[in-house]
Amino acid sequence: MSGNRKEKVTVQTQTLEEAEHTETETSRDVYLREGRTLSVTTEGGEDLVEIRSASGLVEVRIKLTEEGPVLQIEAARLQLKASEAVEIESKHVAIRATETATIASEGKLALTAKTGIKVEAESEQEGEGEVRVKGKMIYLN
Repeated sequence: MSGNRKEKVTVQTQTLEEAEHTETETSRDVYLREGRTLSVTTEGGEDLVEIRSASGLVEVRIKLTEEGPVLQIEAARLQLKASEAVEIESKHVAIRATETATIASEGKLALTAKTGIKVEAESEQEGEGEVRVKGKMIYLN
């Protein structure tokens, strides 16, 4: 059997006033291809949208909180691609890799900071970490 699979989902809505006085958890599930499930849940005054794998593991979660939405993605691979720009703006940004981290540019690469840039190479043995800098001209200080 081929073609597009369509489902009709009917959701009962409440006014904001009715929802505030309802303490019960509500949940709606939509079954997707390859065993995935899309769930929309309201609990504790927060809305939660989840996509779970066939084994039940959360792959994508959007939690709508009073402070704003929180996006969580758990996958073997995450790929962002944009024709113009990818921008991240936050008070704190942390990128951690358990094996290798690479930053590459076919144009210029700029690292700027108002209070300083710290480059460290740590090793199990004291003084064994290496930092290599290659270039036609290297300016220190």
